Amino acid sequence: MHEMTLTKATKDFFSQKFLFMSLTPFIIPILVLGAIFLYGSNELFVLLRDGSVSGDFSYINESEYPTFAYLLSFSVVHWIVMTLFVLLGSFGVVLFSLVIAVITVGLLTPLIVKNVREKNYSHVKPAKADSIIFSLWHIFKIFMKFLLLLLCSLPFLFIPLFNFMVFQLPFFYLFYRLMMYDLVSVGISDDAEKIIKENRVYLLIVMGIFFLLSLIPLLGLLLQVFFVVYLSHFILSKSQAIVSTSNNKIENI
Repeated sequence: MHEMTLTKATKDFFSQKFLFMSLTPFIIPILVLGAIFLYGSNELFVLLRDGSVSGDFSYINESEYPTFAYLLSFSVVHWIVMTLFVLLGSFGVVLFSLVIAVITVGLLTPLIVKNVREKNYSHVKPAKADSIIFSLWHIFKIFMKFLLLLLCSLPFLFIPLFNFMVFQLPFFYLFYRLMMYDLVSVGISDDAEKIIKENRVYLLIVMGIFFLLSLIPLLGLLLQVFFVVYLSHFILSKSQAIVSTSNNKIENI
């Protein structure tokens, strides 16, 4: 059954409609944040260039950082600084883009669920969606728990190797809870919460894989819609099985 769910999700994901949904959250943040980054890097380049020509690095406190001010007088140091700025800036752009993409995909979830339902699970009736106030309150509680877990993980940052894994746990919790609630809140089905609870171990494994893929910058951006499509197929297929079983029982009676 899981293989069938993956096949259906992959087929839907590569359709024209879902590919457009996947590319939109990717392209828009890249263009906006890329433009901001290029403007910032150009300003830094001009600042370093003018300083090297005039020898004036007044924007740096030379009494506190004499070595740094001296090193900036060399062209090779400018090249190193700009290279690091480009690398770190590019990575930052991708990370911020990922955040914007996740938010954008969250807004697209009702549309994604609707398309998956109409195409494959028309017999599964949608549940009543949560109100905006209730959703905001629930999301607020999730973020509070996330912050608490993040604070608890801070002492482990001083333990080499182990620190990276522990520090990711609060973010995985946020990733998992927000995506699960996102599907439940749009009223994907009446049995959604029951299905999630009964298949918690499997979903934790699947979401763990999705989370690791999200840490790969470009892949994480492009696959956010696929994650929602897959989970929609999983929940709706389980709901359809429940509906079919209920109908068979009624017919037997």
